Amino acid sequence: MNEIYDLAKESMQPDEIGTHCSDLYLLKNSISEKLVSQYEFRCNVKTFRSQSDGKVWFDIPFAYYPYFKK
Repeated sequence: MNEIYDLAKESMQPDEIGTHCSDLYLLKNSISEKLVSQYEFRCNVKTFRSQSDGKVWFDIPFAYYPYFKK
């Protein structure tokens, strides 16, 4: 199974991907909506509006797996 982080890196622009500790942030757009809709743990995914630019992002808990390789 491909990790959602890897799929996002392949199909999204770097400025559309963010992280905080182990959480993965994806800018909400047609690409990320498709990735989230196919994500095994989509029931855990929330959205938030960025305070800095007002854009809507997906917050995907524990999906930034490089965090765990430290």
